[in-house]
Amino acid sequence: LRTIEVARANIEDLRTIGGNPALYVQGKGRNDKSEFVILAPEVEAIIRAYLKTRQNAKPSDPLFISTSNTNKGGRLTTRSISKIAKNALVEAGYNNDRLTAHSLRHTAITLSLMAGLSIQEAQQFARHSNIATTLIYDHSLDRAKNKCSQAVASAVL
Repeated sequence: LRTIEVARANIEDLRTIGGNPALYVQGKGRNDKSEFVILAPEVEAIIRAYLKTRQNAKPSDPLFISTSNTNKGGRLTTRSISKIAKNALVEAGYNNDRLTAHSLRHTAITLSLMAGLSIQEAQQFARHSNIATTLIYDHSLDRAKNKCSQAVASAVL
């Protein structure tokens, strides 16, 4: 998910599609919540457990709320979501300026391609309107697998 999609999500956006848990999102450049992402059952269980801790929550309430003194109970901002993700990365031992909430999205797309999903499946997963955007990830993987440098070194050394 993009941070803006997390920030805009409401409790009522959690639904079931084809027997799978899903979250409807207001995608990038969209005015409504017409797109959805399928949630792994483990992810849905964690979200449902979190929601049980929120007493008197209504379906129209934000899916995730702030616990800060300045915005307690209010909708999380994209900045807060980015900070939460960054802190989790640092706590896990990944303290690098290039690792961000958005880089986690890149990682998910790359891992889907590495797992053998097609470029079309990865495009759908990422909700890229143009497949050329998804192809960037595929080309990066192709370059990482390229053995030309080793072939040249073996030929001349």
